[in-house]
Amino acid sequence: MTVTPDQLSLGGLALAATVLTLTLVRWWRAGHRAPSAAAIAGGLLIGLLGALCSGGLLGWAARLLTTRVTNTLGNAGAGTGASQLLPPAAPSGMTPGGGVATTLLLGVVLLAWRCCDNHLRRQIAAGALVGSATGLIGGASGLAAITLIPAVNHLGDHILASLPFQYS
Repeated sequence: MTVTPDQLSLGGLALAATVLTLTLVRWWRAGHRAPSAAAIAGGLLIGLLGALCSGGLLGWAARLLTTRVTNTLGNAGAGTGASQLLPPAAPSGMTPGGGVATTLLLGVVLLAWRCCDNHLRRQIAAGALVGSATGLIGGASGLAAITLIPAVNHLGDHILASLPFQYS
């Protein structure tokens, strides 16, 4: 079965769930420290928002990561039948302001990436992989579109309103 650019396979879901479980178990056994939790949450957030971007470089990268890496490795690991596709994600309703806010949040995550050690970098990367895969599942993207996207759009609209020129 051919994987379309915006769908996650069962194998990809299994791989994402495995990565999240292993990351959370390592975090818990290491004393469940706040910086590690922030790294995982930041990676999950930027991965999810990247997958919910309707276009642009961030949306393209999140979809490429999911379809080329997560689906491929997950299908290879899970075996025959794992390439069955999950329901596609509907449009999230992210506005241009939401895209600006997502890009600024990406900048914050990249700054954190540059300032932390390799352990936290692995946790950010694991969170981003799981978040980008989760953002392409129909139910998860619908839940994010109801809860997360309005907040991101609102933040981005405030950022755009604070600029010295009028955006229309």
